[in-house]
Amino acid sequence: MFQLTITVILVVFILEISLSMLNYRYRNQPIPKNVADVYPEEAYRKWLRYTMENHRLSMAEKILDTAVLLLFLIFGFFPALAQAMNGITTDTILQTLLFLGAYFFINFFLSIGFSWYRTFSIEERYGFNKSTVTTFLLDKLKSILLTLVLGGGALSMLLSLYQRMGRGFLVYAWPFTMLLVLMINILYTKVFVRIFNTLTPLPEGALKEKIEDLARSTGYEIKKITVMNASKRSGRLNAFFSGFGKFKHIVLYDTLLQKCTNDEIVSVLAHEIGHAKHRDVLRNFFISVVQIGIYLILLTFFFSSAALAEAFGFPGIHYGFSILLFSILMEPFGILLGIPLLAVSRKAEYRADRFAAQAGFQSAMISVLKVLARENFSNLTPHPWVVKVTYSHPTVSQRIEALSSQ
Repeated sequence: MFQLTITVILVVFILEISLSMLNYRYRNQPIPKNVADVYPEEAYRKWLRYTMENHRLSMAEKILDTAVLLLFLIFGFFPALAQAMNGITTDTILQTLLFLGAYFFINFFLSIGFSWYRTFSIEERYGFNKSTVTTFLLDKLKSILLTLVLGGGALSMLLSLYQRMGRGFLVYAWPFTMLLVLMINILYTKVFVRIFNTLTPLPEGALKEKIEDLARSTGYEIKKITVMNASKRSGRLNAFFSGFGKFKHIVLYDTLLQKCTNDEIVSVLAHEIGHAKHRDVLRNFFISVVQIGIYLILLTFFFSSAALAEAFGFPGIHYGFSILLFSILMEPFGILLGIPLLAVSRKAEYRADRFAAQAGFQSAMISVLKVLARENFSNLTPHPWVVKVTYSHPTVSQRIEALSSQ
């Protein structure tokens, strides 16, 4: 098992590095004609420099993360960490939380330097960063607290169920996990987004009237439309829908309002309504139900196998290390499973684009895709294999080609 784990880590590392290198070397491919007007020549050269800097930083971060994990496994860091945490308390669940919490903070401190450099050097120099040091640090603190509260609480409940029910805990753990996912989706904008951002109602005016007209014409009920102060952190553009049923909520980045016309903004919302009309959110929810069920079944095996932990120097079963080992060994499975699921997702994006075109926003949709690509520094020539393995959306060129044929 030790050799298998090391092999899995190295295989995943080589795959991710290879995909990154393929994409990097593909950056000088000829730009498709239908997106040739996205970047002026100087802006395109700027994009190339931005891509190169991000590539080098991502490579360095991935190499460091992998090297640290391998060293920790090879030199017995995890059993030593578990022993130190076990000396603090005799409660198994608390021992597990302390073990995973300690490892979380190690990874956090390893990554924060990269995050800082990416935000205040690369993003700053290329005009994306609007965040202050105070905002950056507060965001990190809030993220840590949310992870500890939500992650720690959910894990405590699952471990408690396993201790009481053994392998039969799946009967309760599966619906509990799905209920948690559902609640997070419902509360995402109402609670979690507001922890980091300010949301204000979309003012009365032409844009709001166009959105309401779209909702009426498509038979889609919209309860709330708000504007998020995204410009406080970044110059990137976006918009999203959240929630289910009566909890449906539209959020527009203020940067989107600044850079796009009303028709372009409404076309983005028409695209999102297309997802709702095709029940893509519901489909994704049921896919999550199945995935979580499979992962919970496999996790029970890791929880019950002393041999797995002993192969790495533990005296017996350790829930915290079992979860860590599970996450490592399931990564290749997640990548393989992701390929068909991402293909389904890309197909859904084409359908949503088609819905927007049929709603009368074909030209606006093509226009806004170009604006989003330019303002967000999108890659216009990603490698085809990178698209297949990592892209949930078709490329900008592919989407425009499909829209042009409507």
